[in-house]
Amino acid sequence: MNKIAIYLNRHISGNVFDKESILEAYSTDRSILKIKPSLVALPENTQDIRKLLRFVNQLAAKDYRLPVATRGSGLDKTGADLTSGLVISTEKMNKIFEIDAHDRLVHVQAGVTLGHLNSTLAHQGLILPINVDPRETIGGLIANCPVDSYSAKYGGIMNYLDRAEIVLATGDRIQTIQLSKRALEKKKSQKDVEGELYRKLEDFLAKNSDTISEIQVNKPSHSSGYPALSQIKRSNGRIFDLLPAFLASQGTLGIISEVILHCEVLPHRPQRMLVSFNSFRTANEFLRFANTLHPLELNFYDLRILQAAESHGKKPEVITRKLEDGYIVYLSFNNTPHQSRQKVAKCLEFLPKSANLIIENRKNTEQFNHIATSISSYLNDDAKGERIPLINDLYISKAELPNFFVDLRLLEDKLNTPLPIFGSFSANNYSIRPDIHISDIKGRRFALELLKEFNSLLDNHHGSIVGGNPEGRVKALVTNQSLTEKEKQLHTDLKQIFDPNNILAPDIKSNTDVRATIRNLRTSYTPYIVI
Repeated sequence: MNKIAIYLNRHISGNVFDKESILEAYSTDRSILKIKPSLVALPENTQDIRKLLRFVNQLAAKDYRLPVATRGSGLDKTGADLTSGLVISTEKMNKIFEIDAHDRLVHVQAGVTLGHLNSTLAHQGLILPINVDPRETIGGLIANCPVDSYSAKYGGIMNYLDRAEIVLATGDRIQTIQLSKRALEKKKSQKDVEGELYRKLEDFLAKNSDTISEIQVNKPSHSSGYPALSQIKRSNGRIFDLLPAFLASQGTLGIISEVILHCEVLPHRPQRMLVSFNSFRTANEFLRFANTLHPLELNFYDLRILQAAESHGKKPEVITRKLEDGYIVYLSFNNTPHQSRQKVAKCLEFLPKSANLIIENRKNTEQFNHIATSISSYLNDDAKGERIPLINDLYISKAELPNFFVDLRLLEDKLNTPLPIFGSFSANNYSIRPDIHISDIKGRRFALELLKEFNSLLDNHHGSIVGGNPEGRVKALVTNQSLTEKEKQLHTDLKQIFDPNNILAPDIKSNTDVRATIRNLRTSYTPYIVI
């Protein structure tokens, strides 16, 4: 590996490392896994990625396997950015090339973080309206395509993609663009890698149209596999676009290096409010009503999360001082100030007298800002015992939520452990953060048992454990068991088109090795803090 690192460092402008301390730093993400890589590369541009992949692909042609994982900020919760081979981190690819304020377009490298991008866009009166950890990279958002608490209103990252530059496993570069029928025929006539790719992909879609349609009908809320394949050829075949193939692909088909995004005009400052309820029934009634007002956010929290946060020294005073019931609803509106006030007034009219209410004003704005920080710090507090994101980003429909909630309490009793729920009612996206200590064998076994139990519970309520994020390695332990032979073959055939030597994240999604994943369960805490 030392010789490979020396060779690659001579040929790229970025850096390749094999130093033990650096390899150790890239051996964990936000998942329950630990896999130490053999090499870590920090490319600075598309050309660097091309050289790295061309070299690895040449090794594969000589039967020397060096698997590649792509990493942004290392916040993946499923272990998809870990590998025993080469980690390619895009953290140095953080340039914002151009902002077109008139057409609301921005051209960036894939390693730009959402926080940095939105800070820069704000000067132009623009925003990319996605509410995830600001350290998430744009490439990571595309590769995981997460459902966030703004998704019900803005639709998530997929609604803001214009085109992308992608490096294939062979080191060849392609640029995605929406093609008309005529433009597609022209592409297919090219006698190069890109022309062959378009020919194979169109044949693949035609051959598997029935299977793709079945997945769309039977698993509409699933983010596993390649969930956006039906969007490649759309508008009755008038548009052909490669980019949807890469949504939620987790680096298995290519490495995104540059992106052009659409943006929104910076909206009005949100009007926020908090309401507490002593029963889930009354909370659910209010959630259903508030959702008809099309809020920016409509989030639901089991108060036990906040009570535990207070006991750990994370005290969101605006809540714990006044709201003493069982469930918290947080909502905000970002319409015009007048429209937002009208919607708040409608909420007040609907609320029962038993509900406790706090509306944001000039005096308590800072306390409202403190809420998210307090929850995040508690859920991921290394000093007190990390709350691992094992049951994250699951889908439950609004209609099924009450029945699911009853069975969730029964599961708590069965496992004798609290399972407080929180998430976005408007986006049907929830998480459970159990207090599991993964530092011992008993805790790791319990984590796997809980994963299986929860997957079964969700199946009973037509939900999905991969509703808001793809499966990676961790959730694949349970999702792969429900894959049909047609689905497995679909994934294999698509992977073969883009990555014939199987070097890009070869052991995630449907190819996850159960025994290897269990062997790689980590025994110590991760330093990251993120909900």
